[in-house]
Amino acid sequence: MTSVFAGIERADSLIIDPHKWLFAPLDCCGLLYREPERARQVHTQRGPYLQAIHDDGDRDPAEAVVGPNPADLAYHLTRRARGLPFWFSLLVHGVGAYRSAVRRALDLARHAASVLRDGPGELVLDPELSVVLFRRPGWDDVAWRGWAHELLSSGIAFVAPTRWKGETVGRLVFLHPRTDEAIVDEVLATLG
Repeated sequence: MTSVFAGIERADSLIIDPHKWLFAPLDCCGLLYREPERARQVHTQRGPYLQAIHDDGDRDPAEAVVGPNPADLAYHLTRRARGLPFWFSLLVHGVGAYRSAVRRALDLARHAASVLRDGPGELVLDPELSVVLFRRPGWDDVAWRGWAHELLSSGIAFVAPTRWKGETVGRLVFLHPRTDEAIVDEVLATLG
């Protein structure tokens, strides 16, 4: 997986979309800067009503209401604090819990790929992260939709087919760290 991130060290900024693997709200993002001060120079908004939240060197820093303001790193101001639930969860659960959850998702994807190599479906390509694409020879759009509907209505799983290179295929996405191999096996057994 390290090749997926090759060259990341050369980026000036990087956005991480934590809403799936990191269990954050849909419209949350993590923004990392190589040089945060450069971002502050670009994004800081000035106005008399904002002076209380800025420590800009023009006065004694003790007079500022807060220290460095995260809103100076992007355009926020009156927008919702979208990252707050993510930040809070990181504080409560710790980075280790997130690391374990991601590893679990990767393990489940590898397990599903292994089952598909030996089972009734065909692996479309080896998973790089936690998404597994697979086909069932002879199935068309109608068959895939019927299969997905039956899985959902029976309470087994929510599996949405997708398209890959013009072909309808199955798509498993692993997120929840408490998912076990037995449910993966149960879902894939329904392909037979």
